[in-house]
Amino acid sequence: MLASVQDRHICEIGGTKYGFRTPTLYDPAKMRRILGRQKVRRPSATEFRVAALAGLGEMAKVAGETEEGERQQAIVERWYELLKPIDEDDIDEPDFEKRAVMKSAQETERLVEMTAMRADVMAIEASLERHWPPYAELVADRDYWDEVSRIEVVRLLLESIHGQSLPHDEDGMLQADIYRSIPPAHRVELATFAFRLMAPEGPQRKN
Repeated sequence: MLASVQDRHICEIGGTKYGFRTPTLYDPAKMRRILGRQKVRRPSATEFRVAALAGLGEMAKVAGETEEGERQQAIVERWYELLKPIDEDDIDEPDFEKRAVMKSAQETERLVEMTAMRADVMAIEASLERHWPPYAELVADRDYWDEVSRIEVVRLLLESIHGQSLPHDEDGMLQADIYRSIPPAHRVELATFAFRLMAPEGPQRKN
């Protein structure tokens, strides 16, 4: 279990034991402030959707392929509709057990449809990234946010290696040179572990 009520959490990679502290209620806000201070932002799904539709329309116009452009725009519209998980509150059924069954069935249908569409969506996104600069800029912003946030979430929560406390700066962040000493092959897994601590799921969230 990655997140619990205990004060310390161990992530062992290749025999190295990394000790993380339990996040506080203030840590998500602190992360946003840290990333904002570095002018790092993650574009929203709405921004990607708007840029994709505009780009497909312009690219189709230039290529003289209006029908194909409209087909691809319809795929994009449907894809972004499907990105939102099924919410029980949107199901008109007063019986909780029946509602849960209906939600499960609808969620399965949603995932099956997304799987069927994924290849088309990936091809459309690749084309937009190559030929539509506003979309490519959003991708670059997202990739930069992913890279920086993976670093900062580890610096925020990592406290020890093999039980030895690590030095932190005046902001309570792991010192940058200590982070750089972590093997690059370990960093993505450490970030995944830290993000799960920041956003536990199921029973972990209740704790």
